[in-house]
Amino acid sequence: MTAAEGVADRLNWLFEVVAAPVETGDAATDREAEEVDGPQWRPYTNAEVGDALAAALGRDHPAAGRAAVERLRAGGAATDEQLAAVAEFFGIEPEFFGDDQSRVDAVRDQVLELAFRDSGVSGYLICRGRRPSAAHRRIQLWKALHTVRPTALPSVNVSPSHSRRSPADRRDDRPLPDGASQDSGSSMTAPMSEAQLRTLCRDLVHDLGLGTPFDAHELCRRLADRRGRPIKVRAIDLGATTGVGHLVPKRRADHILVEHTAPASQQALVIYHEVIHLVRDHLEVGDTLTCGLAVDPDDEQGAYTDWREREAEIGARTLSAMSRERPRPNRLPVAAGPADQSIAAAFGFVGRPRPT
Repeated sequence: MTAAEGVADRLNWLFEVVAAPVETGDAATDREAEEVDGPQWRPYTNAEVGDALAAALGRDHPAAGRAAVERLRAGGAATDEQLAAVAEFFGIEPEFFGDDQSRVDAVRDQVLELAFRDSGVSGYLICRGRRPSAAHRRIQLWKALHTVRPTALPSVNVSPSHSRRSPADRRDDRPLPDGASQDSGSSMTAPMSEAQLRTLCRDLVHDLGLGTPFDAHELCRRLADRRGRPIKVRAIDLGATTGVGHLVPKRRADHILVEHTAPASQQALVIYHEVIHLVRDHLEVGDTLTCGLAVDPDDEQGAYTDWREREAEIGARTLSAMSRERPRPNRLPVAAGPADQSIAAAFGFVGRPRPT
């Protein structure tokens, strides 16, 4: 097994990522939570892991197991038997605590993927930028998981079977979430030309009844109403550059995550990028967790060598430019302000009369 410091880091990571499904004891309440945005989750406690550790090692006193877990999380030395029991509890391979970094990374990827799937995530895209390194990708996913996974206080029951099944056992037997791929205005068929994408954007803005200027959040609200499926935009710490966005389809909503330190204009561009992915159905239900796109990091075109990213970026820049357009003087909306009305009057145009 690996050094004590590595064991503590990895064990604490498991406590942060692997969670217990919440059961309120009321079937109707649990069913309602499942239908809204998937089940709620809570962290495991030292006591729960300690009790399982004591039982696995044949100890008569659970307190000894709890003390052992606290010691391990603080950096204390571990035996192979203890680590094997902890691995069994969390449903992972004991190699996670070993010296083979490739096996450690493989287990991390399995645990993260399972955590997202259990949270009702049917696919995942990290967009706008070169493909992140494997380590950076895991950091971004870990940060995003805390946003998209519904959590609750550790005050309710835990499903007894949850901790006894490995990621391999649980990864593919959950039915695909329904409602994750609904009509978003344009079904993906084949790659579009730049001219076709610009037309798509103009039609989208027109069909949504948006006048210029408009903002990204209003576009998302109207698109969500049209699709009958919420679009939730959240600015969080992604641990990434300001131009990166995450698209996370869940059971009943699509989540768009943007870097909270990015300027508003950059956040808007990221949102428009993810909107094009939705409108074009680039990430369809049943896709595996797709984090970053397979691109050559030395290619000058970067991530946009993938046609889906190219489409999303062309569409994003088109929508961004449209959102900043000023209305033509002879097409002023009823709610146009004094500045716009003055400009219209200077050119001899008269604003639309307000309804009586």
